[in-house]
Amino acid sequence: MPTDQPEGFADNWAYLRMELRWLDQILMLAVARQRKDNQDVERIAQSKADRATSFWWKGIIAVEGHPVYDEHRQPTQSGAKVSYQQQLETQIQVSRQRDVILALPALRDRLKLTQFEKNLVLMSLAPEVNRRYARLYRYLQGDDASVKTDLPTVDLALRLLCRNDTEWRSARNRLASNSPLIHHDLLRLLPCATDNLLNRPLKLTESLINYLLADQPTEQDLETLLYPSTPPTRQPILHRTLMGVDWSDVILPESLLTSLRFLGQRVQGQTYAEEVWGYQAHHSTAYGTIALLVGASGTGKTIAAGAIAHSLKTALANVDLRYVDPEDYAQLLQEMLAKAPTVLLLKSAQLWLGRSAFISPMQIHRFFEARRNIPGITLLSVHQQASVQVQWQRSVDQILKFPMPNPEDRLRLWQRAFPSEVPLDTDTIDWQALSTQLSLSGGEIVAIAHDAVLCAAATEAPKLEMNHLLQALGQRGKTLKIQTGARRSTKSRSRRTQSSSK
Repeated sequence: MPTDQPEGFADNWAYLRMELRWLDQILMLAVARQRKDNQDVERIAQSKADRATSFWWKGIIAVEGHPVYDEHRQPTQSGAKVSYQQQLETQIQVSRQRDVILALPALRDRLKLTQFEKNLVLMSLAPEVNRRYARLYRYLQGDDASVKTDLPTVDLALRLLCRNDTEWRSARNRLASNSPLIHHDLLRLLPCATDNLLNRPLKLTESLINYLLADQPTEQDLETLLYPSTPPTRQPILHRTLMGVDWSDVILPESLLTSLRFLGQRVQGQTYAEEVWGYQAHHSTAYGTIALLVGASGTGKTIAAGAIAHSLKTALANVDLRYVDPEDYAQLLQEMLAKAPTVLLLKSAQLWLGRSAFISPMQIHRFFEARRNIPGITLLSVHQQASVQVQWQRSVDQILKFPMPNPEDRLRLWQRAFPSEVPLDTDTIDWQALSTQLSLSGGEIVAIAHDAVLCAAATEAPKLEMNHLLQALGQRGKTLKIQTGARRSTKSRSRRTQSSSK
């Protein structure tokens, strides 16, 4: 960047390109350091326990016995960085004198954002410009399943944008309490599975993204962004879906199926007993049932809920708390209590029932009580039972555990994963290898089958063959050991059988 005669930025995009180049340098430095850390851990670690505790023995306690700071943070003193910021600010001022409005600097000055908040917005905006930033964020955020997201987390932003503990504490406190970005609903801290502030993904609102990426932003655009004349219409959060799922479509252990069927039969029996027999339950007897569904993603919790609703000839009302802003929790509770759906599925329920829930225990108690006062079923879905506080585990009527399918069930899932209209080359498809070699959930099997259909259709293949399935598996990092000779002989035997029949 020239320093003697600054020319300013021609437009908003020229400024963004300069800022993104700075972010590239920060990310590449962090990637290089993380790769080095990973190599050091693999060189020294002698067991899984060593790897699991590497951030303790490597990141906190130094060899000399004194604390050390996280190596991912920027160095405390950097003459080049200070020089860059000074030059950048000069370019911004020159652009302003020439009536070129730059969206992010204008937002920074209007809301008096700190340097951390300004860079936080840039970091959160980057995945909207190029997908490679999402891949970099995933790598830097590690293998923890709770932070597998394309968005930067609070932890990553603090690590990359703060140079020492003092800056870290100041930035975290402002972000958690009085940041104008959150006050004006421009930045949202999305819920996460672990109920931990550091793991919460950072998401800019669509209105802010559109403003920051505008070719020629105006002062009026900024004022409209901060103070919209008419508040946006609040859409219903609770979804109602008609799922034509019969019990024959649900592949689960028989004991679990029996328990699930009974949930629907209980509602049917209650209705029949009251309408036909005139039976009145004791005043202390609860009408509704609350069940906790526990199982990994794709193990059949949602399809089971759909089958229950279908058996009762009603729609399934469902909502995933991961995609609901905590500010909208009160609205969601009102909708659920007002509409009183017969079958309600609440996914990611640990966000309400976990140790750091963004909802009070009294609200949950009232919700449970209201649901028990109607003849309906409330299904609370989580991946791990331990993510739910013990008091809520004791409050539900049943805890139903959804296991990963065994090889026999996986075979049935694979064979049912393809719609009847898709032609299959069964001579080449090795159902046995698919069902025995890969421990997949039903959801994963359906997703891979869908990818295979697209692979076959893209090449205008007359039928879907095993190689299309192998391509789809490869895209998801899965491999199979296939005996090609055995497959060819099977196909040859099939052809000989057809010829002899003729």
